[in-house]
Amino acid sequence: MQKRFLCFKDQPFVVLSANGSGGKSPGEEAALAVDRIGKELERMGASLDDVVRITVFTKNQECRLAVGEMRKKAFTPATRPASSSIIVHHFLPEDTIVEIEATALLPAGKKYQKKGIEFEPPRAYLKALRVESLLFLSGGGGTGDNIKTQTETALARIGETLAQLGSSWDKVLLLACYVKKYEWLDLVHKLARERAGSRPPPIELFLADGYANPEMLLEVEATAYL
Repeated sequence: MQKRFLCFKDQPFVVLSANGSGGKSPGEEAALAVDRIGKELERMGASLDDVVRITVFTKNQECRLAVGEMRKKAFTPATRPASSSIIVHHFLPEDTIVEIEATALLPAGKKYQKKGIEFEPPRAYLKALRVESLLFLSGGGGTGDNIKTQTETALARIGETLAQLGSSWDKVLLLACYVKKYEWLDLVHKLARERAGSRPPPIELFLADGYANPEMLLEVEATAYL
């Protein structure tokens, strides 16, 4: 279990990463990973209801359907987090086929408002999740036949969603970019900094092998505030 802590607008969050090693199928591995995350959250005085974002890593496209079913069981429509789905071919331990990273609010017994923002028409996952004055946008890609145009259109969509929800690029707190090739990292970082304006947020860059759509070359998650 990997664990790190973040603070967004004076709100404490924990990021937990658990694999499903030991399961016999994608569904079992996904359930094991979520169970491990849930138990760790309970030890910290939180629960799966406090999860605001999940990033699901699977070894191949075939695993994604089973993980989607797990997500429906683990999170009710009222507690669905923002989410992303990434394909990574190599895990440790090597027999792992599912790993889940969950970001959760540490409420310390305090009540807070949480509202899911749906796509139109609705999809299996949320467009974004609002938690008090914070916004967690689900990961999304762009369109086009090269990394430059896909990055630009992915960032443009994020800007449109922020504007729709009453936010803007100057209120972005964190960007996470999952990129298919190492040699594209500098370009993606440069375009993201340019789009974010004079005060760009921290930009995390990760390598990924694939996405929900085989034609995608990157996926970008955003965290912002109102």
